[in-house]
Amino acid sequence: MRKVEYKSFDLASVFKLFASICFVLVFIFALFSRDFSNPQFKQLLESIPFIGSLLTGFMGALIISVVGALIFGIYFVLMAVIYNIFAMISGGIMMNVEDKQE
Repeated sequence: MRKVEYKSFDLASVFKLFASICFVLVFIFALFSRDFSNPQFKQLLESIPFIGSLLTGFMGALIISVVGALIFGIYFVLMAVIYNIFAMISGGIMMNVEDKQE
């Protein structure tokens, strides 16, 4: 068993991981959400000039999932930056890793 210390996270990999997870989850949620199939909500969205008709159905789920992925990706990058700063000051997280002998 050996100890490994995580002193920093690569910000690009944090963004890619959490943005892709968020994209898939928000897309599935938005696609099957009852709000998008609700006639009153659909009519309300379509009344918005220029972008209202884009926010319904498949395109709406796609647009909302892209926006959600960007927001959550940036959020988790900020959390990784905060972790990196505190890890520089006080040290990273120590983990025990077991080496498998073959």
